[in-house]
Amino acid sequence: MKRSEKMNTWRNNKGFTMLEMMIIAVVVGIIATLTIPSFGKVMDRLKLKTAGRDVVSSMRLARSTAVSQKDQFGVYFNHSSSTFLIFKDIVNPSSFTFDLGADSVIQIKNLPENIHFGYTNIPGPAIIFKPNGSSYTSGQVYLSSYGQYDGYLTVDVLGSTGRVKLILGEAYPDN
Repeated sequence: MKRSEKMNTWRNNKGFTMLEMMIIAVVVGIIATLTIPSFGKVMDRLKLKTAGRDVVSSMRLARSTAVSQKDQFGVYFNHSSSTFLIFKDIVNPSSFTFDLGADSVIQIKNLPENIHFGYTNIPGPAIIFKPNGSSYTSGQVYLSSYGQYDGYLTVDVLGSTGRVKLILGEAYPDN
């Protein structure tokens, strides 16, 4: 057989052998087995960050609404049901508390599955913003994740200015 005929035969051999296909399948299987557990952690961490951003967004909405409508608005945190709500402080605004059934509820939100309010050092537990944008008190709301990723983050409120900030990776305070 001439050299040119050998080259043509080699070029006509297109495709993969069964052995090559099995090796690729095994490698893909090993990679998938290693990455699936970490994918669950990534999703839980993402849920926690999303919940934190949602709480911050709701608090900022309450603050901006208080300023624009020149009235007191706040966010109430229900630990037992893992919900929080934005409300207008109508009844006894000087007490800076949320009165269920009396104050006007604007919006109710639920935390995602496996995300909970871990600890809140805000009295009430509600943060109420005044018409000038400040809050009646400073404090933190801690969110925790229980699942493949056990993590915490903090939503911090500065009372004098009403600034709301998300702090990632913050652990619980020593009580």
